[in-house]
Amino acid sequence: MVWPTVSEVYEYRKDVYDTVVNVIMNHPSLDSEDGKGIVVNQEHPMWSLFMGFEHERIHLETSSVLFRETPIELVQRPKSWPGLHPSVYESTSKASKPVEGEDYPSNEMLPVNGGEVQLGKPIDFPSYGWDNEYGTRTVSVPNFQASKYMITNGEYYQFVVEGGYRNEDYWCEDGWAWRKHRNMKWPFFWTPVGPQGSHEYGLRTIFEEIPMQWSFPVDVTYYESKAFCKWKVSITYECVWNSMCIPFLTSCLVFILPYLRLKRMDHLLQIPTES
Repeated sequence: MVWPTVSEVYEYRKDVYDTVVNVIMNHPSLDSEDGKGIVVNQEHPMWSLFMGFEHERIHLETSSVLFRETPIELVQRPKSWPGLHPSVYESTSKASKPVEGEDYPSNEMLPVNGGEVQLGKPIDFPSYGWDNEYGTRTVSVPNFQASKYMITNGEYYQFVVEGGYRNEDYWCEDGWAWRKHRNMKWPFFWTPVGPQGSHEYGLRTIFEEIPMQWSFPVDVTYYESKAFCKWKVSITYECVWNSMCIPFLTSCLVFILPYLRLKRMDHLLQIPTES
């Protein structure tokens, strides 16, 4: 097999682009006789056109991650691409030791009432859908809690500095194998900016590296998210355990220590008798 040249690929892409534009502009099935528009559903010949739009969005999202993983010196922002918000460059964010409530928001858990949830959408829903989105299913969801905000870089930093990437107990089997294979010690898009072990980081965006934004949502994989949640639950249980047990143990010691002292004194005061 002989791969086409880059110029041939560009020409092919241009031909496809021109063809699709021509279909959108001139295909009679997209003409509206009454000026009120038309409905493009699964029976319409242009349904595949909207499938192409959705598929393109998927590729854009996937490609943005691949660009972000590419060495910074190999990428550049296109002229038509908007820049980052100016606040990113005005930030005085420090590279390490973020403070909750200052560098990132406190993230409380909020109660959410459970109930019956209807999944799926009807066949006449007014937007494109993949085949697995249709149909109906009712699921009973119990009461639960959810964090007020998305998990920030600042919150996730605590997991990193407390050894979350070194403790296999927090990871599922596949996740730990992935972590070892990639030699992950912190999130991929955090860039070390200080001495080894200092836990000082910057943040990699698609086309540039910026000061760490501790209040930004953290970008991590499924495996990392799962490990973080298990770590979060473990420290929550520890806090609950301590809050319950320390007062209990303290009250026990109030009674046990005097008793032990009395038993010891009783032993010391025992006078041996002649046999």
